[in-house]
Amino acid sequence: MSDLITTAQDKFRDECIEAFVGLQSFARGLAERAREERGQTAAEYMGILFIVAAIIAAIFATPLASNIAKRVGEIVDHIGHGQPG
Repeated sequence: MSDLITTAQDKFRDECIEAFVGLQSFARGLAERAREERGQTAAEYMGILFIVAAIIAAIFATPLASNIAKRVGEIVDHIGHGQPG
């Protein structure tokens, strides 16, 4: 019975060590990829586009959008008639 328990403990220990080493290797690889600069510019552009989209959505959700549209229309009319804006 003691040999069976010892064998089971050894097997469990080996499996735990293997899982730990695999997880450690995965974490190390993930950390290395996070330090790479490849793709960084695209991520920065996506962040800027997200902020711009949020600002545009906020403007259209408020009465400010109609005021902007009205003023732009007036400016275009003035330009079309040759008048200063």
